[in-house]
Amino acid sequence: MIVFGILIIAEMFWCIFLTMKDNFVENQKQFVKNNEIGIKEKGNLELINLQEIVKFESDRNYTVIYLINGRTVTSSRTLQKFEKMLYEKSEFLRVNRKELINLHYASFSEATIMIENAPNSEQNVKVSRRRVQVVTNQIMKFNKRRKTS
Repeated sequence: MIVFGILIIAEMFWCIFLTMKDNFVENQKQFVKNNEIGIKEKGNLELINLQEIVKFESDRNYTVIYLINGRTVTSSRTLQKFEKMLYEKSEFLRVNRKELINLHYASFSEATIMIENAPNSEQNVKVSRRRVQVVTNQIMKFNKRRKTS
């Protein structure tokens, strides 16, 4: 009887945990449809246009967002959450474990990506060995779409 009671309590806690899970990606989809993301910084929600973002860079459990005007914004969300959120946006591409880049500001050559017009971010980005083929294909598709539109 005691074991049965413990199992019921454990199941209740599990249900509470599942309902409290972080819905960051789902909540952001409304902003992404309007080509924006909402970042909470110093208690305020700041809307950032996706076209102003040069790249996202992982810093452990934080993500540093580099903007075209040279400003950086730090988010307490992981790079993986931003990657999931921007999955449908073909202009953002994960090139290595640490970086998610905006292809509008990138040029590619020999497993290295040059970031153009990015005042505060590192200019050369290494593509991980495992992602070279995928990155190359995505960049070629992106360039074809950009030329036709």
